[in-house]
Amino acid sequence: EKIIEKCTHYVNENGDIKELVEKNYLTTYIDGQAGRSMRLLAVAKVDGENDEENLTLICVISIRDNVRKEAIDAIKDVQNAGIQVVMVTGDRKETAVAIAKESGLLTSIEDVALTSAEMGEKTDDELKIILPHLRVVSRALPTDKSRLIRIAQELNLVVGMTGDGVNDSPALKKADVGFAMGSGTEVAKEAGDITILDDNFSSVEKAILYGRTMFKSIRKFLIFQLTVNVAAVLTCFIGPLLGENVILTVIQLLLVNLAMDTLAAIAFGSEPALKEYMKEKPIPRNESIVSKEMFIEVIISAVYITVACLGILFIPFIRSLFGDVDITYLKSAVFASFMMAITFNGFNARTKHMNPFEGLGRNRNFIIVMFSIFALQFVFVTFGGSILSVESLTPKAWLICIILAFMVIPIDLIRKAVIGKTNK
Repeated sequence: EKIIEKCTHYVNENGDIKELVEKNYLTTYIDGQAGRSMRLLAVAKVDGENDEENLTLICVISIRDNVRKEAIDAIKDVQNAGIQVVMVTGDRKETAVAIAKESGLLTSIEDVALTSAEMGEKTDDELKIILPHLRVVSRALPTDKSRLIRIAQELNLVVGMTGDGVNDSPALKKADVGFAMGSGTEVAKEAGDITILDDNFSSVEKAILYGRTMFKSIRKFLIFQLTVNVAAVLTCFIGPLLGENVILTVIQLLLVNLAMDTLAAIAFGSEPALKEYMKEKPIPRNESIVSKEMFIEVIISAVYITVACLGILFIPFIRSLFGDVDITYLKSAVFASFMMAITFNGFNARTKHMNPFEGLGRNRNFIIVMFSIFALQFVFVTFGGSILSVESLTPKAWLICIILAFMVIPIDLIRKAVIGKTNK
């Protein structure tokens, strides 16, 4: 546009030089091409020696960079995940708006597209009101990117920024997560947190998906581990109050921790990345890693495990199921029931769905770990002897222990059903 303003002539298709009178025609043509997602490049020559005020327009080159199909799909998936996508570009507004419409960024009349000049005229408070509806910033300056990030963070939003140039590095550094393009400058890569090697927006979507998967795996492990610890503490604390000094020995508790810490970390660390995670809303920055729902799940499961284990010793009906046996035999059943109950609870922890076994085949490590814990438990109780303070159990006793332990699953299903109705 600046070049055309300086041009006094243009070259027609026959190569003849004519006076440039119809500049309005050129403006209309440029606007039309920009509306077709074209980036425009004006080529002019100097009439005379170093006379930049007397230019002859040679041509206007229209360049179109088609939006990738996978990028359109990725933008849609990211938006469905509750993430706002804003395109900040140096292109003119018409070109930027056309590309934004094609890629699915501008879809309603509430969506806003601003130029750098328009954004500069607005105060921070005004921009904070507009920000939830902002989709495009055109003719952007490096300072515009840093300002947008600052304002978004003041609204307590988590901000990700993509860029490839030296002028993007301040914004990449300031953002909560900086995505540098693989083809970008080394300065941008150093400033960013993640480098996208294929320069594809779909890789950003994958990074979000795997990030959510990791966070969920951490929460699943916390549910599992907290249930183990709370149940162990309650069992060992309440038991002496009821008249039995030692319910679980130190060595037994050590075996529980060794099995549950190491093996459970392998099991939950192998959880697959599910597309359903991209349909959930982002977790607020200030939300605790242990949510209210997680806390309720831990307490309910831990209380049941405690009641079931102590019931073997102190509830006459449950105790009578094992027959006329000594206290060491009953404590062996307590140890077996405790380990199996917390193992079954692992199936509850791994999913929020009503079916605790849903998608189990996608995590082979989880299946291997759970069966390994069951096998180890059988070995501990059968062959532990005086070292573990246990006695070998009969098949009938094992069946009773399995039933008591398995009941932690239907109890958690009731919790999920009640919470599901409450949320509705």
